[in-house]
Amino acid sequence: MSVEADLFSSVAQPLDVGALDRRTGDRDAVPGLDELRAHGVLRDVDVHFARTVARLAGVHDPLVLLGLAVASRAPGAGHVCAELDAPERLVRMERAEAATPWPDAAAWRDALANSAVVVAAANAEAGTTCPLVLDGHRLYLARYWAYQRRLQAALRARAGVLRADVDERLLRDGLARLFPATEGSAPDLQRTAAAVAVLRALAVITGGPGTGKTTTVLAVLALLVEQALARGETPPRIALAAPTGKAAARLAESVVSGRARLALPPDVSTHVPAEATTLHRLLGWQPRTPTRFRHDATHPLPYDVVVVDESSMVDLALMAKLLDAVPSHARLVLLGDRDQLASVEAGTILADVCGDGDVPCSATFGAQLARVGAAAGTPAAGKLPAVADAVVRLRVSRRFHDDGGIGALARAINDGDAARALAVLEHDATGQVVWEPSDGGVDRAALAPVRRLALPAYRQSVMLDGPAAALAALDRFRVLAAHRAGTVGVAGLNGAIVEALAREGTLPRDAAGARWWHGQPVMVTENDHALELYNGDVGVVLRDGASGLRAWFRASDGGVRALAPARLPAHETVFAMTVHKSQGSEFDEVVLVLPPRPSPVLTRELLYTGVTRAKSKVTVVGSAEVLRAGIAERVQRASGLREALWG
Repeated sequence: MSVEADLFSSVAQPLDVGALDRRTGDRDAVPGLDELRAHGVLRDVDVHFARTVARLAGVHDPLVLLGLAVASRAPGAGHVCAELDAPERLVRMERAEAATPWPDAAAWRDALANSAVVVAAANAEAGTTCPLVLDGHRLYLARYWAYQRRLQAALRARAGVLRADVDERLLRDGLARLFPATEGSAPDLQRTAAAVAVLRALAVITGGPGTGKTTTVLAVLALLVEQALARGETPPRIALAAPTGKAAARLAESVVSGRARLALPPDVSTHVPAEATTLHRLLGWQPRTPTRFRHDATHPLPYDVVVVDESSMVDLALMAKLLDAVPSHARLVLLGDRDQLASVEAGTILADVCGDGDVPCSATFGAQLARVGAAAGTPAAGKLPAVADAVVRLRVSRRFHDDGGIGALARAINDGDAARALAVLEHDATGQVVWEPSDGGVDRAALAPVRRLALPAYRQSVMLDGPAAALAALDRFRVLAAHRAGTVGVAGLNGAIVEALAREGTLPRDAAGARWWHGQPVMVTENDHALELYNGDVGVVLRDGASGLRAWFRASDGGVRALAPARLPAHETVFAMTVHKSQGSEFDEVVLVLPPRPSPVLTRELLYTGVTRAKSKVTVVGSAEVLRAGIAERVQRASGLREALWG
């Protein structure tokens, strides 16, 4: 279940602003857990956790019970911790922060600090264990505090390591060959990013679609192979991975096509892998201990270079386990777009690691970059955290231009400029961006343009012969929505498209009521490691002669594979999908359907992610009012990681 998209699904009624003003330290004024659960602020599991721990520890203070409950709630809402001085971040209730029934922060913090179920962060580091950890104004479940501490320690340690095994002259020649300079052009940040990844144990390369992240990492792999061969050593063992099967397949496709485009020498190309895997497969998921992987700090991965694409999708727990498993001698390269939606689970790891804005490198590292012919900008005069030298932001998109089309719309959204975004939608001359205005108060008004755009595209995918062709056709077009529920949520849109295709005879007439049918696109919604099917993988159900219906998915070798639909893990029809589920995917054309009213789920990050899933054309269906509200809404997740890395 999507954390952001379903945050408010259990809210039964709005909070009474008059009855629930901000509280004081009076224990009698603290709202009860049942009251907060009735309003959708807490879940059943949060209340059960708080009461169970309190009963076992003999705790009766309502402030401590509330702390236990909100600490449990935080990861379920995407936060690593609960911030006691800004608890409105925990649950955004339709912008009704003033009505949020939180106690006085100082009194709350004091009660927790003196409780037997809470340990101060300093004592937790010394080995004292409790269900909760209090670090200043941040309250963590002990498990998430431990994940964050492990991750920040590993990142800081790696970021400070400069590799001593690099031949700078050979690197300079390789960079000049792979990224030839053009007279009068701006400094090539792809060249800089490649240099950083070769010279350091950690590189974080961030940028939007088409900025060359995959091309850059391919150059990095080629340069590392060259360095090893020049030393007379065995080429490095390289692992390519991504959070989902779809993202891993795209990474592998990009690397294979890039090898040919860069014309790498055969002795180099043969050592650059042509396959990528999911992070769970890389780390070694084990069915008997699903939260523990085969590879960890005790049994590290057998690789010298680990590359992870779509890192914005990786949550705190998984990233901590990845860093545990990467051996100390290995290079780690993280790729991703820091402006995209964060992971469905807790944390905004890539955004936290990248920090705020563009930070210059240190003077010492800037001098080394200059020696190998890589632009470093103006080095910082003062001392910088080690992570600053590891992060490179690619800005120039080869796919989109900022002066029009998808690139201009994405840039306006990212800049928070609603007026500019609306101007692009209304006056774009490139043909890449289309706006279908709809009455913000009428859900069904949006269905007409969706049907008009979706039916021809999906009709083609259903009527094509062969699973490979059908899967390729599905990749060319997708309807995206912010919400799962509602007429213009995923459920309503899928139902409307199925009904229309069945009515015209493209689909079986009983498709809407059948479990499976010929031409049905399906998306897996839970991992099945035995079948090697993962949450977000998309396939298509087709008639297969005497075998009946078969569900077809892409295989790791680039082909297709089939299995009986009854063997599929949890799945759903996917003519339409949430923007969250679309991460790691790209489509030639996207129809982005906005909700009929402003919603905390519709954020700047969601709009940016939805728009940039399109390679050639995006149609936005919705009202100007809703678009403006979405651009103004930012994702804010509580975490101490950014502060720990950047100070």
